[in-house]
Amino acid sequence: MKLIRILIVCALVVGAVGAGHAEQNQIWTGSLVDATCYLTDNAQANNSHMGMNKCGTECLRMGKPAGLVTADKKFFVLLAPSPDLAEYVGQTIRVTGKLRNGSILVDKLEVKKGTSWITAKLSTMM
Repeated sequence: MKLIRILIVCALVVGAVGAGHAEQNQIWTGSLVDATCYLTDNAQANNSHMGMNKCGTECLRMGKPAGLVTADKKFFVLLAPSPDLAEYVGQTIRVTGKLRNGSILVDKLEVKKGTSWITAKLSTMM
């Protein structure tokens, strides 16, 4: 009987903690990179790699993963349709989403244009 009461209390505590800890979106700012080239050579943080102009753009158009490099050199893979992001490689972006196992599940991506932020159109599966 005592064990059952302890299990019930533990279940209530876990349920209360889980209910009060709703996951919130976070915001990251940095440079959009072709993750494959960046992970091969982290000096490859712009759009031209190994002498090829717009290499990052072409890789993302083919579906290779996109990444974000923050000002403090933290790297995150972006879970978003890469072809939708291809034209922004090497530019400053602001990503809103949830961190999942070191990757960002992107809800919103904005590109800095002058002093403004322009929302990128992302394809959905639905």
